[in-house]
Amino acid sequence: MKKLLILIGIISITIIGCSKSTTKDVKNNGLDISNMQFGIGALENTDTFDKQKFSYNITISNKEKTEVKKESIEIVLTDWIKQNQIENKITELTFGTGNIIIKGYVNFYTKGLNKYEIVNHKPFMDGVNLVTKEGEKIFLKAQFH
Repeated sequence: MKKLLILIGIISITIIGCSKSTTKDVKNNGLDISNMQFGIGALENTDTFDKQKFSYNITISNKEKTEVKKESIEIVLTDWIKQNQIENKITELTFGTGNIIIKGYVNFYTKGLNKYEIVNHKPFMDGVNLVTKEGEKIFLKAQFH
């Protein structure tokens, strides 16, 4: 009997410990940033390094296929890049089966800074704001490792 209780206890702890918490997904209607790619470089067709381009490619998983208002999608920049931005543009939005892909860039001033000093200001993005078709505002926090 004692062995049976220990076995039940171990199985219960294993099930509880291994099950992934879905609180975050429930709060965000199954939306979550699943992939982020960034790049920084000088602007094309210029002879100066006083302006740089921050390019991004973000994939948002949409497990529950939540309907999102396309025009509501907004990249949330950190204060430093927001203060130095010249242009902020989403160039491509793709609504796939189970995901949303966002591509775009931010051109920003870097006068007097070298690459090391520019990179020290990262992360350049806090996350993504969006609104569901039902009007619920959702902020998806970018996770940097």
